[in-house]
Amino acid sequence: MINIKRKNGGFTSLYRVELPNYNKIIKIYDKKAFTRLFRTNLNNYKPFYESLNKIKISPNHKVLSEHIVEIDEIENGRQINKKKLFSDEKKIKKLRDKINLIQKINKSTLKKDLISEVKNYLNYKETPKIIKKNIKNLEKYIKIYPQDKICHGDIHFGNIITTKENLYLLDWDYCLISCTGYEIAMLSYLEKLNQKQIKTLSKIFGVSITEIKHYLPICILLDYLYQSALLKNINEKLLDKIKKFIEDIL
Repeated sequence: MINIKRKNGGFTSLYRVELPNYNKIIKIYDKKAFTRLFRTNLNNYKPFYESLNKIKISPNHKVLSEHIVEIDEIENGRQINKKKLFSDEKKIKKLRDKINLIQKINKSTLKKDLISEVKNYLNYKETPKIIKKNIKNLEKYIKIYPQDKICHGDIHFGNIITTKENLYLLDWDYCLISCTGYEIAMLSYLEKLNQKQIKTLSKIFGVSITEIKHYLPICILLDYLYQSALLKNINEKLLDKIKKFIEDIL
């Protein structure tokens, strides 16, 4: 008997396929949205996914075509939440160890870095002129800290699954090359972490609070660019924050 269940996705459709001796998630990307976010062909990610599979920090991924990937199901996996993570230092250290493993993957397996990710959106009419005119200043700002580590780029509690023995990271659609400060800044931004929680991550990850806070405005910028590209939606609150940030770095 074939049992197919659809799960919620962003610019993807997720299907849980259950067969005798086969239990997988099939992830199908919307071609139009995929292109709008400058992800043109999953075959380009094969070397990265092959490296990712070897270090066992994520369910195994197998690229089936340009827009379809097969993902192993994690049995008895549970999503973590803010309270559980920050009440157990061992879980934070386990997350740190997983991120450290990501950073050991050969950078040549990824062609995208944080600067190129921002630059991609310059030709869209939805992108405000203040961003286009100040791209060189933004590039200098990003480069203040070395951009030499592979990052997940979208760590939030919905993308962290725990079992009794392990912790796994899901959803690698925003992976790129940057630094640990950016990685932790994106988690802090997406989960609206408070100063105490950011300080805890800073201590355990061995990255300064200054570096983490340095990349928070870049997280806001990317959030705005993603929303504009996919939804063609002008988020005025985010735009006001971006304008103030750019004015401050001039």
